[in-house]
Amino acid sequence: MAINTQNVKLGTCRLIYGGIDFGATKGGVEVEVTTETHKSMIDQFGNVPVKEFILARNCVVRAPLAETTIEQINRVMPGSILTSNGTKATGTITLTMNPTDGDMVVVNGVEFTFRSSPQSAHDVAIGLDDDKTAANLAAALSRSVHEDIAVATYMASDNVVTITYKDAGEDGNRFTLATEAASVTLSGSTLSGGTNASKKKVEVYHGTGMDLLAIAKKLVLHPIALPATDRSEDFIIPFAGTAGAMSFAYKLDEERVFNVEFNAYPDAQTGVLFIVGDESA
Repeated sequence: MAINTQNVKLGTCRLIYGGIDFGATKGGVEVEVTTETHKSMIDQFGNVPVKEFILARNCVVRAPLAETTIEQINRVMPGSILTSNGTKATGTITLTMNPTDGDMVVVNGVEFTFRSSPQSAHDVAIGLDDDKTAANLAAALSRSVHEDIAVATYMASDNVVTITYKDAGEDGNRFTLATEAASVTLSGSTLSGGTNASKKKVEVYHGTGMDLLAIAKKLVLHPIALPATDRSEDFIIPFAGTAGAMSFAYKLDEERVFNVEFNAYPDAQTGVLFIVGDESA
């Protein structure tokens, strides 16, 4: 095999969990994959294994989060409740008539196309009427794993899809909406009404009996040296959960850091534990 020095790489990564970029880290994000095996031995070969079986494979991501905000605690502590006097940005997509095949709405820069026969994850099935199509649009938005879509929630009522930014604050006012379809009316070119909080708190409860798989989210590690559109070196866990175990210290000469662990759970349908590279390949 010829040596290719282009394959020798350094660099830190962005950590995106549930569509939210967790920001700065300190000390490096670590990925550990371990495989547990059973070695079969027989008398005739003494202690030399004659066969080996995989019993388990585990994947853990350890991330020292340097942006130690109240919102960050809420994101990594299952069962916690964030309260603030800020407001969340909202907006609406209204279907004034049932769309035709090829009509499109662009949500936060991501294209969703109405189709009679959907082919891709961002195709929206055209229903029997505009109410059913609106419900299909809300469902497509809700199940999207794109980080620019996962920052909001989506709810359909009759022919209207209401979009609510997940966090209170003015950041949500930058969430964009666009369309050229005659069948679609937007509340505006962006969400609106988001205001920053002057008071906020997060309450953390014991969480006994909580099912972490039920609230698991997609975790993506993306090298910062690559543009966002280049997914060739991504490390992806489709179902990652954190129990909320973290440690941090108040020290004179050190930054406060949340040391958070994410555990990978296998996809119940496919058995996939993690993906390396462009998942759309």
